[in-house]
Amino acid sequence: MFNDIIWCFKKNIFNKYSFIYFGFFYLVSCNVSNNIYFLGNLNVNTPFYIDFYNLNTGEKVFSDSLNSNDFNMSIKNLPKGIYQVVFSWKRDLLKPQDIERFTRQPELGVPKYYLSTTFWLDNKEANEYKLSFDKVYNQNELEEILFNQVTDEPTHMWVKSSGLNNKLYSQYLELIDGFRQKNQHQKDSLEQLGNYYIEHKRYDEAKIVSESLSKSWLDLVKNELIDREILFMKKNIHSDVILQIYDFQVNSKQDFERYIKVYNSFPDDIKQDLDSRLKHAIK
Repeated sequence: MFNDIIWCFKKNIFNKYSFIYFGFFYLVSCNVSNNIYFLGNLNVNTPFYIDFYNLNTGEKVFSDSLNSNDFNMSIKNLPKGIYQVVFSWKRDLLKPQDIERFTRQPELGVPKYYLSTTFWLDNKEANEYKLSFDKVYNQNELEEILFNQVTDEPTHMWVKSSGLNNKLYSQYLELIDGFRQKNQHQKDSLEQLGNYYIEHKRYDEAKIVSESLSKSWLDLVKNELIDREILFMKKNIHSDVILQIYDFQVNSKQDFERYIKVYNSFPDDIKQDLDSRLKHAIK
């Protein structure tokens, strides 16, 4: 009998105040879900600096200085989308053009080393994002690559999370990186061919090679990359990632025609929205 009375009392108390308990847990869960944790390690001298940019708007959304090589920071209330994270630190070695620029525009400050990558962020998919490299780089290795802009020795850096869209975006970055390396290797071979033509006084052929090398992408490699991009985008057309990639790639009528197969694959409501946003670019 006594136990029944106690049970009845607890039931009445719970019914009376349950809305308070549920409200409290709702607020706590919402607060947790809005927090994004960015963690990792960077083997450079401290302090170094970190900046986040929303690539859709171009806005800097977060900035901080770090006094430890290991970091785990909390960032709040960022909308989903593609972000760029930029690390920078003091540069002791300067190129002649850096010195000239600093002499003319000292207000810009002394040049720094910059290391960056992009990733897809969505706190509904994942709350933890971790900086990752393909191997452990020390500071000298990073600075040599960045100072000399060694294109055939890229620093393979990603931001990993459990989110499916970020994993998909990482696959896209790997696709681009593979073709970037292929492009550089073919340009290296072309440069050797150009030197051969000059050495044997075949100047007309050397000029053709030189014109090809003046472009950032060789035509054949660029066309192959676009074909692979289109296949990738069509295969994953219902992902939010694809719409943002498409927005970045299509900025002119030529771009629109180049990626027309992707446009045609979007649902009608997405195409209507794109039409209103791209009407100036695709005229």
